[in-house]
Amino acid sequence: MIVITKPKEMTRAARRERTLLRQVGLVPTLGYLHEGHEALIKRAKKENGLVVVSQFVNPLQFRAKAYRDYPRDFDRDMTVCERLGVDYLFSPEAEDMYPEGFDTSVEVKDMAGRLEGASIRWHYRAVTTVVAKLFNIVQPDTAYFGRKDPHQLAIIKRMAEDLNFPVKIISVETRRAKDGLALSSRNSLLSGEERKAAAVISKAQKAIETRIKRGEKNWRKLASGLAAMIEKEPLAEVDYAAVVDADTLRDEVTSDSVLIYSAVYIGGKRLTDNRVVKIPSGARSGRRA
Repeated sequence: MIVITKPKEMTRAARRERTLLRQVGLVPTLGYLHEGHEALIKRAKKENGLVVVSQFVNPLQFRAKAYRDYPRDFDRDMTVCERLGVDYLFSPEAEDMYPEGFDTSVEVKDMAGRLEGASIRWHYRAVTTVVAKLFNIVQPDTAYFGRKDPHQLAIIKRMAEDLNFPVKIISVETRRAKDGLALSSRNSLLSGEERKAAAVISKAQKAIETRIKRGEKNWRKLASGLAAMIEKEPLAEVDYAAVVDADTLRDEVTSDSVLIYSAVYIGGKRLTDNRVVKIPSGARSGRRA
């Protein structure tokens, strides 16, 4: 495995690899790799001749304290990538990704404002900007993202299509711990008590899924119920809870799938999770809370 830290060097390497006519898969990460990331890498290895993993904690998509506190362990990440047969690990510094005078951003305006995006547009603008840069630097044929953040996934797909990036976006199912908690690098920041409390998120979403499968169609009531169930846990504070159309992320459900989504603070750490549920025929009206 080759470790590269400079964007221009990564681009030169990608161009050299192009001469071998191998399909290139990119797995963008913030680092501190877990089993969810491993699933992305394994899928990329299966479907491509060459795999690049990027490891970059993007300062633009965090508040200052969250950026400082985000877990980092380069040696551990490098070991994981070597074990899984990654070809290149791209681990740039912030000053190289955003050099002095950097003044450009990429924004998916309408979709970024859906779901909870209206209050954190800056975050999704930072995500699309760095992903666009990674696409240009690595020049992949395919890129792999987890489904844990459906809003982010939808925005990246829209950006790739709108800007004619020749990159196929592949989504991979969320990996979970035994108690149902979605795997996330942020989980390592939880204390033992907080980690136990976090299990309420998945349990509440599963309960809402059951109600939908039984034919309940009042999306506003379901979203309120989701928030109420989570907040029965004393350490949990719901930042956002919604039941929306899985395809459009809009309040009115017009497709055959509904997205159950929540963003929850546990001990000050913000955890997101979701479930996509096929809904019974005829249950496609109502609005979220």
